[in-house]
Formats: sequence, C-alpha cells, structure tokens
Amino acid sequence: MKIRKIKEQDLRPLAELYVSVFKQEPWNEDWKVDWAYERLSFIFKSHRFYGYIAEENQSILGGVFSRIGSYRGRLELEIVEYYVCSGHQRKGVGSALLEELKNVAETDGISCFVLQTDKNTYAEDFYAKHGFEAHEENLLMSLTL
Repeated sequence: MKIRKIKEQDLRPLAELYVSVFKQEPWNEDWKVDWAYERLSFIFKSHRFYGYIAEENQSILGGVFSRIGSYRGRLELEIVEYYVCSGHQRKGVGSALLEELKNVAETDGISCFVLQTDKNTYAEDFYAKHGFEAHEENLLMSLTL
C-alpha cells in the first residue's frame, strides 16, 4: 500500500469511492458523484489543504481530506472527510492514512486534530482507538434554508 498526497486529478475517482462508501451502512446516504466531487473540490481548494490517498495496485483504497485552522494561538488540523472502501475497512488503511497525517502535523507544528463523526458507529470506535476524545460540551447544530 502506498500513501501519497492527493492531486487534483484524483478528485473524480475519490468522489466515486466517496459515494460508494457513504451509501452503505451505517450512513445510508444518497449521494451523487457530482455532489461528492464538488464537496471534495471545495475542501481540496481550501487554504492549507492536507489530503492523502491510500492506493494499492492502481486502486484507490481510501482518502483523507483535511485543512489547517487556528484556535487560540494553536494550529489545528480539521479532518473534514475520511473514508476507506468497504472491502479494505478494518485492515489498516485508515490507520496508515492517520499516521501520515500525524507525521506531517508534527513537522508543521500542528498541535491537535479535530473532526466530526457519527456517534455509535465503527468510525467513532476507530477515532477513539487512535486517541481522539469526544467532548460532551460540544453540540453540532444546523439550519436548513
């Protein structure tokens, strides 16, 4: 398995994988490839984007899309999208992507990672296994217009 930086030409195949992953359990989300491509493109074009792809034998196994922000004088890396194809989940792909992020973060002076994920899923278990902690005082809110 090879981990490398995401390039613009990776966005379409990563969008296709995104749709494939998130239409399955536990998310069951109805995505179109064009929507996923647009979302990933916005993140890719973010200021101080950090993104990595895992691949093996010319096949994309997963990707992580993140960007740097600043909070109270510290640099933090916000993980926005993180996914692995269903056939390779729980086989070390996600851990390898996270290790790459940690290595880059340490080199670049990033002091913490933040993310949002669904509760009571194996995604929550994955992050907890890697040292992430839930914060009871935080609440996700949204307003649909």
